[in-house]
Amino acid sequence: MNSPSIVLAFDSSTEWLSVALDLGDAQVLQSTEPGGARASQRLLPLVRELLAQAGRPLADVGLIGFGAGPGAFTGLRAACAAAQGLARGLRCPVVPVPTLLAVAAAAEPALRDGSVLVADDARMGELYWVRAECAAGTWRLAGAARAQSPRDAAACWRREFGDDPGPLALCGNAWAEHAAALGEALGPGWAAALRGARTVAPQAAAVARLARAAHARGESVQAADARPLYVRDKVALTSDERARSKAASAAGKSPA
Repeated sequence: MNSPSIVLAFDSSTEWLSVALDLGDAQVLQSTEPGGARASQRLLPLVRELLAQAGRPLADVGLIGFGAGPGAFTGLRAACAAAQGLARGLRCPVVPVPTLLAVAAAAEPALRDGSVLVADDARMGELYWVRAECAAGTWRLAGAARAQSPRDAAACWRREFGDDPGPLALCGNAWAEHAAALGEALGPGWAAALRGARTVAPQAAAVARLARAAHARGESVQAADARPLYVRDKVALTSDERARSKAASAAGKSPA
């Protein structure tokens, strides 16, 4: 499959908004700024700013990649809507890139072979996690992303990696956010790995790189088929759940 000359990519799945233009030949322009509620207002202006910086018209874009999730629901919907709208106008394909895969690729850009355990804060006392694998420079997810409490996720990791994971690389923003709960649940054998955990946000440059590779493998889709990747349907706690969570935190234990 022909490689597009320019890949436009963006991610607004976390508190950051990142937009990139992959011009080919290792030339990448990227802009990252605080996102959140303002991501939907700033995404397209950032696209225009990067195109102006590159001196290229929007019509030159041949592929769009976006951070598909899991992540913040509003951010995922904004990115998907922008990808669909731009791709329809440009009549170009789209690659929905898993957010956690983009985090792994951003954290370990030079990795050729190996595994990375990626965990991002999912709010509501949970985290999103998955194991990402790189083989001969190609990134893949080793299974589906999950949303779990730190305690339940830690139990899964200990079953999969043992009580001492050795040189396993950890990345994402959940390691700092849930440091106390994870440290207690994982035990002393994980202490070295936790100290080496890298807090990394998904970067649009990594999304662009992954999108270009996926397109070359025939994994791009048409605009109408682009969808966010949701791991859970619930987006917020009820008032009672927030009260119970606050009380449990004050008591130093996980809410039931």
